[in-house]
Amino acid sequence: MKFDQNSKVGDLLANDAAKAVVDKHLPGFSTNPMTGMAGGFSLSQLAAFPQAGVSAETLALIVADLAAIEQ
Repeated sequence: MKFDQNSKVGDLLANDAAKAVVDKHLPGFSTNPMTGMAGGFSLSQLAAFPQAGVSAETLALIVADLAAIEQ
């Protein structure tokens, strides 16, 4: 499975390498209690919510790093 902007947050957090990428760009994301409610959202859907604090630039950086993960 390749990870990209359409990957579900739950799937990203279930993979150690993907979780590390997300936490690199969004420190504390994986341990935030509110993150569990976003598990069914794709990364791009999550970024559409201003409350998530994921800028377009940050999303692009996350997606680029996710693309480098070997599965």
